Amino acid sequence: MNVTANRRWLVGVDGSDESLDALAWARDAASSDERIVVVHAWDVPVVVGYDVAVAIDPRSIEDAAQAFLDDLIARTDDDRVTGRLIRSHAGRGIVDLTEGDDVVVLGHRGTGRMSMMLGSTASYVLHHVARPVVIVRGDGSHPIRKVVVGADDHDLVDDEGALVPGAENEAVRALRWAVNLPGVAEVTVTHAWFLPAVVAGWYAGPGADFEVMDAASDAVIDHVIAAAGPIPEGVAVGREVLRGTPGFALIEASRDADLVTVGSRGRGTLRGLLLGSTSAEVASYGHCPVAVVR
Repeated sequence: MNVTANRRWLVGVDGSDESLDALAWARDAASSDERIVVVHAWDVPVVVGYDVAVAIDPRSIEDAAQAFLDDLIARTDDDRVTGRLIRSHAGRGIVDLTEGDDVVVLGHRGTGRMSMMLGSTASYVLHHVARPVVIVRGDGSHPIRKVVVGADDHDLVDDEGALVPGAENEAVRALRWAVNLPGVAEVTVTHAWFLPAVVAGWYAGPGADFEVMDAASDAVIDHVIAAAGPIPEGVAVGREVLRGTPGFALIEASRDADLVTVGSRGRGTLRGLLLGSTSAEVASYGHCPVAVVR
């Protein structure tokens, strides 16, 4: 997938510092000929009470929301940036707007996984959009120079472990997406393995041959890089075998990265709406922005 002028970056804003960080990140990540659409949602609040009657004028709420958006666009002073005001639940409205090669960028103010699971805008979008979603968290490092990509070779190899010609999966799409980001210079493709200790009788062993497991992980990385195809000039692709659970290993790797990119397998009806455990964990605890690519 090559960068084109048709790609939009949809940035959800609500006036919080986190959403403004997301806008700043998107402005640095987008190329000079790409479009950035700042999306602000509003709706009439629901008032519930036995003896309460409150007259709410929707026009006054809409006018205030439009004034906020206009002021933000003016202060941004970037020709690539336009505004879009929607009357909707923020997450649902952003999902309805996405199309084509859009990338959704959101700030996340939560501090743990539960905040990603309980009805936040970020959670809703992550679970309902089939396009890349970037959660700007941690230090929000930008511009993007160093990217870590999580690798998984499911659906890429046959029963004998050979790469299937033309095969691709979410990890391959995540790598292709990452290497085509403007300004990226270094991409490290990683795979983590973890086996718990095995205890048998009087002997407690590590439960795995480290060299064998490292070699197997290195093969996974090989498969993903090969399936991704040609790498753009000027982008160096490296590799790193990590030890630990995939989520924990990527979270630790995020300490030294500008962006972590992971694929999400979601399939079927219910499963298609749910992030994999690794994606959810990294998006919740990463030390830098996290991109989830389906």
